[in-house]
Amino acid sequence: MNPFRRAFVSFSVLLAAVSIVRADVLDDRILSIMAERHIPGAAVAVVQNGKLVRIKGYGVATLEFNVPVTTETVFEIGSVSKQMTAAGIMLLVQDGKVSLDERISKYLPNTPEAWKDVTVRHLLTHTSGVKSYSSLEGFGLSERMTINDFIKKLSPHPLEFTPGEKNIYSNSGFNLLAYIIETQSGKKYIDFMRERIFIPLGMTKTGDRDPQFIVPLRANGYEWRQDHFSGRDGDLTDLMGAGSIVSTISDMTKWEAALRSDKILNAQSKKEIWTQFIFNNGKPSPYGLGWRISDVRGNKLIGHTGQTAGFGAAIFRYVESDVTVIALTNLGEVGMGSIIATTAAKQYVPKLSLKAVNTGISADPQLLANVENALRGRYNGSVDANLFTASTAQTMTSTRSKNLNERVARFAPVVRVKFFKRETIDGRDTISVLVETARRFFLWRVSVDANGKITEMNLDEEE
Repeated sequence: MNPFRRAFVSFSVLLAAVSIVRADVLDDRILSIMAERHIPGAAVAVVQNGKLVRIKGYGVATLEFNVPVTTETVFEIGSVSKQMTAAGIMLLVQDGKVSLDERISKYLPNTPEAWKDVTVRHLLTHTSGVKSYSSLEGFGLSERMTINDFIKKLSPHPLEFTPGEKNIYSNSGFNLLAYIIETQSGKKYIDFMRERIFIPLGMTKTGDRDPQFIVPLRANGYEWRQDHFSGRDGDLTDLMGAGSIVSTISDMTKWEAALRSDKILNAQSKKEIWTQFIFNNGKPSPYGLGWRISDVRGNKLIGHTGQTAGFGAAIFRYVESDVTVIALTNLGEVGMGSIIATTAAKQYVPKLSLKAVNTGISADPQLLANVENALRGRYNGSVDANLFTASTAQTMTSTRSKNLNERVARFAPVVRVKFFKRETIDGRDTISVLVETARRFFLWRVSVDANGKITEMNLDEEE
């Protein structure tokens, strides 16, 4: 055999072996996470340099019938739907029917005077100030609300801030965007999405989550209740443009491929959706149009997570490494899609590892001491309520918080605590903290108020 040919064959065999080893390691890690976090089923895809290098189902789609997850299992994708709604709006921009900086009163009927300065761009970037209906009563799917019903119910609630002033997550904004799609296209939201996006891309299993529809191969959603599974709450919210879409991991790879081409959105539209909004004070927001835009340990990340009752999802696009990871799960515990997607990404982008974290922030020493003490308390069972605001201290007694404390306590004692980033996220002063134990790294996100009291404490990542 020609020596160059022999070398090429040997190199190809080596690459194949590396790929198999990587797959085996990733399979083991995903299955380990699923077992530890009680995730019944998951589907994962990885796209590297524009090529689909991994797509696989794990576990079961239904516990009742022990049906395995495949690449065609249908999951709810929650707020990952927002990027699709944003794409629908951008199609209307390309059609000349919508302007991003036009006031929404031009496109929606009977909007209140308080919304007079709210633009389409404000809705897309969570900078409108329109209160999110997620915390309000009367927005159930069973209400079958019309556009007028929705606006009428939402109108009495004052804006939470001046449009463009800050970023606070609002599902209401994306429902209003779905209604704009309806008024400007003359079609129902889901029909427009199907005709202009899903069908052209071959996303034949992607559609509306509404339980009234018979969806072949639909997964059931579950919750973990301390020591047993339960079915998800059937009292569903009307998520519409904010999170009503179901899809498969196979269809989601078609969506990812479309974002690399001009088949749906042109170059200008993609530039718009992946550009951070600039607040009124000139500072950048962490949000584009339906996408979060951030830096993860020196890696630009454009992505989004999704959460509905019984389901969790994530799509993460690591720009410089040209790696996209998509994860779909049928457990409602917050962050499960993100955990699996991040774990998969680290197999292809090693510098994402928590071990690569650079530390050091400037902050009041007493504030940092309080945050550290609060975190250590979660591992040793001695949470000091005085370190939290009254409302947050109350959440520390919830079943979910107790379950989390018990789980992280299994990895105690804490070896060290490192502070490495301070930023404003959704209008909150937030500190990222790495907690290291002998067997695991934990990345926490802790928000504090002006008095240094902890208002929120989320476990973002583990390794």
